Amino acid sequence: MCIVLLVTNEPCFAAGFVSVMERQDEPGLEVQACVTDLPGGIEAARLPGADVVAVDAAMPGFDNDALVAFCRALNGRSGLLLLGHAKTREAVEAAFSAGARGYLLKSAREPDLVDAARRVGGGETYLDPRLVPIMTAPQPARLDKAIYTPFGALPSRVSAREMSVLRRTAYGYSAKEIARDLDISQKSVETYKARAIAKLGLASRSDIIRYAHRAGWFNSITEFETQQDERRPH
Repeated sequence: MCIVLLVTNEPCFAAGFVSVMERQDEPGLEVQACVTDLPGGIEAARLPGADVVAVDAAMPGFDNDALVAFCRALNGRSGLLLLGHAKTREAVEAAFSAGARGYLLKSAREPDLVDAARRVGGGETYLDPRLVPIMTAPQPARLDKAIYTPFGALPSRVSAREMSVLRRTAYGYSAKEIARDLDISQKSVETYKARAIAKLGLASRSDIIRYAHRAGWFNSITEFETQQDERRPH
């Protein structure tokens, strides 16, 4: 069972959200509560119980400070799924940088909403499929305080297996899926991922997503998934 806490002040949206969750079968999704104001939502996020806290980014007063406040309130106990209208790179990067595990457009189809809730509740990251082209579009090089090693220098530091695990993690694969794909144990998956994160100086899921964007992994995601499908037995 995946427990969801919804934070929105739109009654119609809340009713639709709850209806979608209630229509699902196993493994099951359940809306614990719906909070209609930001301060109340932040307080509710501090309480244990919810696996996912879904926050409506269109609520009055919601800004980056509120986003950070939600992530701090969760303190890693639950996953934050941001429900937004903005279809910009800046909005997505701000969400993941603050600590959100997922970003979904409010106009998402029911299957995507369910998939996002389940993945975020299971500790994975999620990005609305419609935003992938925006996040992978070429952009001018930026000079900032990024801690990432240039992609071309990686082979001497990160093994091919470690990189394979990290790449699949960025794409949203679960540990179980990665283990099956690479024919290794889930414990090995976690070990390889931890090594890669340590070697690259990454500290959070948002770091992995940003690293993937800069390394250009999402530019070839379709080709990558096609190759994996061809490898799997039919």
